[in-house]
Amino acid sequence: MAQKRQRTGFIPLLIGPLSASLSGVFLGEWNVLLEMLKGKSIFNFSDLPGISIWHGLLWLVIGLAAGLVWTVWLAARKKPVRVDFLVWFIIFSYFAAWILGQGFINTYVFAGIFNQSGLIINVIFFGLALAGLILLLRSFRQKAPSFNPFWKSYLTIHLALLLAGLIVLLSPSDVRKDKLANEEPVLKLVTGDSSKNVILVIWDAVRADHLSCYGYPLKTSPFLDSLANQGVIFEQAMAASSHTVESVPSLLSSTLSSSHQMNDITSYLPSDLIIIPEVFKALGYNTVAFSFNPYFSPAYGYDQGIDRFFAPDEFSIKAYKTIFGHILDRSTRLAVVNQVLKPIYLLSQRLSTLSFGETELASTDPETMTKRMMNWIKNHAQKPFFLLAHLEGGHAPYLAPPAFVKRFWPEENLPEAESWPITFPQSLGLFLPFREGPAVAEADRQKMLALYDAKILYHDYWLGQLIEFLQEERRLKDTLLVVTADHGEEFYDHCGWGHGHSLYQELTHVPLIMAGEGLLPTGLRIKGPISMLDLFPTLYHLLGMNEVLSLSYTLEGEDLSQALVQKKEPINKKPICLELTQGSRRSKSLINYPWKIIHSVFSSEEVTELYNLADDPQEKNDLSVICPKEKEQLLISLQKIITRAEEKMFKSQRRWISPSEKEKLRSLGYID
Repeated sequence: MAQKRQRTGFIPLLIGPLSASLSGVFLGEWNVLLEMLKGKSIFNFSDLPGISIWHGLLWLVIGLAAGLVWTVWLAARKKPVRVDFLVWFIIFSYFAAWILGQGFINTYVFAGIFNQSGLIINVIFFGLALAGLILLLRSFRQKAPSFNPFWKSYLTIHLALLLAGLIVLLSPSDVRKDKLANEEPVLKLVTGDSSKNVILVIWDAVRADHLSCYGYPLKTSPFLDSLANQGVIFEQAMAASSHTVESVPSLLSSTLSSSHQMNDITSYLPSDLIIIPEVFKALGYNTVAFSFNPYFSPAYGYDQGIDRFFAPDEFSIKAYKTIFGHILDRSTRLAVVNQVLKPIYLLSQRLSTLSFGETELASTDPETMTKRMMNWIKNHAQKPFFLLAHLEGGHAPYLAPPAFVKRFWPEENLPEAESWPITFPQSLGLFLPFREGPAVAEADRQKMLALYDAKILYHDYWLGQLIEFLQEERRLKDTLLVVTADHGEEFYDHCGWGHGHSLYQELTHVPLIMAGEGLLPTGLRIKGPISMLDLFPTLYHLLGMNEVLSLSYTLEGEDLSQALVQKKEPINKKPICLELTQGSRRSKSLINYPWKIIHSVFSSEEVTELYNLADDPQEKNDLSVICPKEKEQLLISLQKIITRAEEKMFKSQRRWISPSEKEKLRSLGYID
């Protein structure tokens, strides 16, 4: 009898992969279900099978490694030990639940940014989870778990969920549509309207003060400079946030982050939020988008009003926004962790691209993207078009061909590209003003700046190629060109690096240049501060869209079209509001020139800063203590604006075009 208890049973090399893979599948299911419960997420039920299988295959490799180690240990021990499938399955499931729980805390509460209290909570969570694992293993020594009705039900329910997800995934597309969302009527142009084409180029992470047309001493943007001379340059355009997740929806919808609620890595664009492409689509334009950035892609709902969207593969994006996928992706930034998880990470890349569909864009460098844009324009000459391109701009890693880098590199000889300091210094993260980044040698900082400037010049060159192409195709005079950025980039201006951690000027002061023959004056410089929320209403009125379409809500930004046409500075400008959310951290700012206030909340800590931008454009002298009256007035104004924005918070449902609006469109020939 004793000998029977000691028999090995299934060998670990079979038990390990099987139990781990099953646990991985269930981890994927739990992740998708929790995201759906969380709401406003990019995930829906049709994502469940793909995400679950992807996790299952990754965990199969982990189980194989564990099974191999266990097999070697048993062989060395030379003593038969029973290997129970249910024990292995419970242990792997425990680890999966552990990862999911701690991952959710760090993704949605701390957003990968820790302070002392965050670290303490993580240590406590880790300690409790580890203690639970020890107790679990001890209980197994005393009594092996039985395959009772609970575990049978658990397995059956999860496998049934997987089957249901597969059925939904394989069903016709109209069955999978969200029934809570109203489908917009299909609008098409039936008149031979000769409206201007519009090209909106958004460079990622490009700060205005690193462009030569904004006074930067190095020649980083000759083609953009020329475009500015032919149109309008806004000297103090302010992004709505320092993070793509929040700034792009604000730019495209003219609403504050407190309204659109796009403020975490899985936030899905509310379908009743009207974005610029939808208006052009309603007026019969051909619409297209090109994007390197997963946060601006169909996976996040940005295909509203866009006929064709060239972007990274949707499944690949969603896979890396799951908890385990996010951990794998972020592990590449930490050398020690990366060495352990690198095989799993490389496998995850293969699975997300080969097994579940190839990306639309084989490369996202500006040359490839611009050539694809040119090709699309050539093949869509039959009616006006709206083209939106979100390009890498100045986003890390700072890679550009050597010919561009040599113009800025501070040393005579340029080293091999592999040795370039193309990533940020390693850090757990920061959220200013509560955490300062690690110190960096000035020589290294200058090299980072050189690479950053080179990448901007690289994008500027291909902007020039696009402009030349439009000239050759005789389309430039019929095209309104708009070039801007979603946010800036910091290089230790305030003891930090990168973006998405503060609302200082280096992260929010962005370029905005508009040029269109016969539509805008040439050589006009708007000196006063404006918000990027103003772009939508300005285009809306400048192109006469307001005479055709009425919107279902009031845009937050201001219409600057009359001032531009009259070559005047905009008057009666409202204060400019900026917002940033990273998990439990919030930072909000208000600019009522020359004053700028920044109010940040970091867990239980609050910090308020006040700057006079006219005297202190680099925000080095905090005046909050010596100017209490201005501080208090701005705080009150800021809170009023945020409260109003929160009152009109958007929900995920599409808007209907009203019968009267539809009739107006029909009378003007825009629909039949």
